Amino acid sequence: MTKARKKLTKERGEGVTVSRAMGEFLEGERVILRIEPSVQKGRPHPRYQGRVGVVRGKRGRAYEVEITDGGKIKKVIILPEHLVRVGS
Repeated sequence: MTKARKKLTKERGEGVTVSRAMGEFLEGERVILRIEPSVQKGRPHPRYQGRVGVVRGKRGRAYEVEITDGGKIKKVIILPEHLVRVGS
């Protein structure tokens, strides 16, 4: 969490909602990587905070999200607590 303390903090009493934890995403859907600080498992590296990607598949409860990073396409495996639909 070096140099990411500000990104990974939230106000007291703010938790994960059930709808966000149980979120279902379809393949090809665009999502925003929004790190949920209260859930340490399945979170991406803080450098990907706020990036927009495309859901390419599912692995257990997690999703494979394809993002571009410096002109390269990367695949990141993330839990649904850290994903938000574009336009929501």
